[in-house]
Amino acid sequence: MGDQTLYNTMTPSAGSVTLAHERIIRLKLSGVFVNMTADINNLALNPTPITVPRERYGNKGKTAEDVIGYNFAPSFDVEVVRDPATKQIVAAQAWVLDLMKAAYATGELNKRTLQIITDAFDERFPAFEGKFSVTVAEGATGYADKGVLRFTLKNDGDTAILATSPIAGTGVPVIETVTPPAQGAGDLVVVRGYGLGTAVSATVKAVAATEIRVVDANQLVIQLPTGTTAGAAPIIVTNDKGASAAFSYTAG
Repeated sequence: MGDQTLYNTMTPSAGSVTLAHERIIRLKLSGVFVNMTADINNLALNPTPITVPRERYGNKGKTAEDVIGYNFAPSFDVEVVRDPATKQIVAAQAWVLDLMKAAYATGELNKRTLQIITDAFDERFPAFEGKFSVTVAEGATGYADKGVLRFTLKNDGDTAILATSPIAGTGVPVIETVTPPAQGAGDLVVVRGYGLGTAVSATVKAVAATEIRVVDANQLVIQLPTGTTAGAAPIIVTNDKGASAAFSYTAG
């Protein structure tokens, strides 16, 4: 099971009513890939195959085609949300400014590096990375405090299939939920997530869990250690690949 962190952290900017998608598009901004998907609507990848003609072996004079790659022209709408005080777009949409600058630039300045993840839940689906030129058109929402920008991206040269999808994760545990809430010392809680089948230890507020029982790859039962008091009790699970991020659990 892939690491769904990229999908689960897609939170629309305050004021946006954007719909999340079960695919992801990311822009490389200041050397780091930024997930744009939570703030966009109507994402369409628009792939078209690149083909070369060839002669069919054993059938001289008859031709066929080989697919040697794909062109992508992803298009999407963005609700631009303004800060009511400054009238500027909200900080979470800094990537919109970058795409706008690219859209009105020429040559290499018109291009940006992006990743396209065709399925946000299953790392077995292909993911692509490449350089894209940027164009923009304006839409309308009918609201004074919002605008719609319609971006279209077109790959510049090869768009490589990534050997490992960005959602594949590193193999360390990913904790999604811990139930039931508000338990105390000696109580059992169920940890659900990914990479739990090879768990070797767990800590609660930096104290080793009294007991740990692996149920399957996605479930783990731990006993909260002596001294677990009411309040913040972050839980960390470690497997053969490393330690999870701390899960914010509140003990009772």
